[in-house]
Amino acid sequence: MSFGMHPEPAAVIAHLSDTHLLAGGAALADLVDTEGHLRETAARLAVAAADADAIVVSGDVADLGEPEAYALAREILEPVADGIGAPIVWAAGNHDERAAMRAALGLPGEPDDPVDSVLEVGDLRIVSLDTSLPGWHHGGFDEGQAEWLAAALVDPPRLGSVLVMHHPPLPYRSRLMRLLEFRDEARLADVLGAGDVRAILSGHLHVGGSGTFAEIPVVLASATSYADDLGGPPPAMHGIDATQSFNLVEVYADAIAHSVVPALVHESRETLPAHVVEQVLQLDPADRMERFSRKQG
Repeated sequence: MSFGMHPEPAAVIAHLSDTHLLAGGAALADLVDTEGHLRETAARLAVAAADADAIVVSGDVADLGEPEAYALAREILEPVADGIGAPIVWAAGNHDERAAMRAALGLPGEPDDPVDSVLEVGDLRIVSLDTSLPGWHHGGFDEGQAEWLAAALVDPPRLGSVLVMHHPPLPYRSRLMRLLEFRDEARLADVLGAGDVRAILSGHLHVGGSGTFAEIPVVLASATSYADDLGGPPPAMHGIDATQSFNLVEVYADAIAHSVVPALVHESRETLPAHVVEQVLQLDPADRMERFSRKQG
């Protein structure tokens, strides 16, 4: 059914990040119900991302790297993924522990190796690069991973590749968070210069945002756990149990678009009643434009 000049997207990715789960569903800092927030996110995801081809979780799945926390993430998100028919891409963040993450999520590879992966969904390739550095919170990757990434980007599919990495390769607005930035931008730029990456999906900062790196769009998903408040008075950092969200990334042959979706249940109203929408859907394209776009009076 035609609505505008663009076709339906060729692929859709649901992108969430920074769930920060604890074993037993314990509250983060004794304040934030990260398990409850992820359960609400999952319910919203099932509706908003019903057409998703993949679900990307871009790191900090667990807050302390506990096996039980990863099992909880799997328990909450896998039923949604199965219902949608979309595989989950799990990326490692600075709070994650590789061995526990691999074992609990059933990921292949040696326990302590970087959690790197490649998934081809139709004509789209999703490459996940582990930017966690054991023992540190800032990000980077080594020469062996650089060689792996270069090989993973060979022979691009029709829609190209999307790169997932927890630490965004961008300047950070928060001065303190710059201490935890991605430190290997030059190495990454060298690899991506010869590749087909059309977008980079990241998290880490607990804020929604976007930018460019090596002329590639970078899209940040805010956290489902809690958000950082850049409007709080400096020099302190301020976390708020509000504004949690996830992203929908739509891939077209010649464009990529992303939308931000509130992650938690909230009050809303029908700005356009369902019966009116049904009426519009029944019209032919010309009448649909006349009914919906024409200003009245």
